[in-house]
Amino acid sequence: MEERGALMFKNTASFLEENGAYIFFPMLAGRPLSFVRNKMLARKLGARNLRIGPGSRLRGLSNMKIGENFSGGEGLWIEAVTQYNNERYHPLLVIGNHVTISHWSHIACANLVTVGDQVLIGSNVVIADHNHGVVGPNGTSPIIPPVKRPLERDQPVHIKSKVLVCNGAVVCPGVTMGEGSIAASNALVTSDVPAFTFVTGVPAKPTFRYDLSKESWVEL
Repeated sequence: MEERGALMFKNTASFLEENGAYIFFPMLAGRPLSFVRNKMLARKLGARNLRIGPGSRLRGLSNMKIGENFSGGEGLWIEAVTQYNNERYHPLLVIGNHVTISHWSHIACANLVTVGDQVLIGSNVVIADHNHGVVGPNGTSPIIPPVKRPLERDQPVHIKSKVLVCNGAVVCPGVTMGEGSIAASNALVTSDVPAFTFVTGVPAKPTFRYDLSKESWVEL
């Protein structure tokens, strides 16, 4: 117990030295409120050991399921869209166990979004299962203002276990990212990603695949 206390004191002193009082004391003052908020969210969601940063926005909680040991950074925005333009929806957003999402990322679900276990999502990532209107034959007229267009919401998104979505990546409607796959920073993922595959670019294309038999990455 004494060793644990000494370690906590050492870590606190180190943080104060590195960041200064300007960062340390406001963060310390906000901890009681964060503790209560996280406890209330965890109870509502049935999640064990849930932590989210300041400035976060979670909406549509009754249409979400979040597993244990969830961690979300500052400015996190997770929304299950239950109503838009007077139309009611019944979305389901499922996040597995041991998932970490960094700062200012956004998950928007109007139909179905699933995130598997042990997934890491970086900062400024967008994952959405819907669009404002439809582009293409028999699509929505661009004369209609975007905010008044009906949501295209028939393309679920599935992020399988142990996926890494790097900073600034966008995962579009209808995409499935296979187990252990990786989307590089700023990748625009518009199509399915096979398991254990690394994709880069706009739109994202496979560049490497992990060969389980050789235990090494193979360039594609």
